[in-house]
Amino acid sequence: MNRRSNLQPAERRIWSKPRSRNWWDCIVLGFTDEEWIQNFRINKETFYFLRENLHDTLVKCDTPFRKALTVDLKIASTLWKLASNCEYRTVAHLFGIARSTACSAFHDMVTSINETLAPRFIRNPTTGKFKDIIDGFQNKWGFPNTIGRVQDARVFANSSIYAQFQRGNVVGNEQDKRFNNTTITPFIIGDAAYPLMPWLIKPFRDNGALSAEKRYFIYMMSRARMVVENAFGRLKGRLRCLMKRNDLSTLFVPDVAECCCTLHNICETFLNEFPEEWLEQEEMNNAPNDCQAATHTGERVRDTIINYLLQERE
Repeated sequence: MNRRSNLQPAERRIWSKPRSRNWWDCIVLGFTDEEWIQNFRINKETFYFLRENLHDTLVKCDTPFRKALTVDLKIASTLWKLASNCEYRTVAHLFGIARSTACSAFHDMVTSINETLAPRFIRNPTTGKFKDIIDGFQNKWGFPNTIGRVQDARVFANSSIYAQFQRGNVVGNEQDKRFNNTTITPFIIGDAAYPLMPWLIKPFRDNGALSAEKRYFIYMMSRARMVVENAFGRLKGRLRCLMKRNDLSTLFVPDVAECCCTLHNICETFLNEFPEEWLEQEEMNNAPNDCQAATHTGERVRDTIINYLLQERE
């Protein structure tokens, strides 16, 4: 007699937990425009733009075992994490998906944005664009030949942009300005943590005994720096994962930062609303370490800028 005939068939185990998507289906899809912006940090039109442009890279086919996660859920769950920096567990509970699914959807979405949209919305300035930037700083803030401002000294020192500037003028000689027999090449504004160089201008260290001319230079430089600080404030205010502790792999953090910058530029391009309450004051308790390094040419250029500003004030 065959022993197998006496064996009872094994009870089939449940291979996935039951989950609810009522919050997404019944609550989120009924959000007003204001509620959509408050929760996802973008308006519905921008959400539809992401869906249209990322659909082909995010869509997956259903299998005999389960239905694929929709593109809308991938986009929404990723935006929720970027806007709040909550754990994958929280994202999974909210959107009725597994934690591993939330993680893979997040990685897919970030990669898709960086490969599809980043080249369109993050571009190295052309010669014409550099001129527009210089004219903008000059006309609005009265600061000459400025092409930008840098924030983190250690990150910047290890960047390819730093290496390019060290090798020479990356903008072109046509943007150089001549004043008092000194050539002012297009430069970046830095803070006290940076060395003083012809293409990287920093304020004087305020020891309480600065001359009126140097204090005026610091005042004018601070005004010019503000526009970039406001841009970073809007970036971090919209996508708050950049302001808080991050539990992502350090290897993936640069990709997330690029994704956030791309989404920020998309929102600014499409004039998405930015409520003022999203802005937060950054912690200023730890002042940057003062770097004493300075080149002779850098000091001469900074002194020339002071004379230029004083002449323009008269």
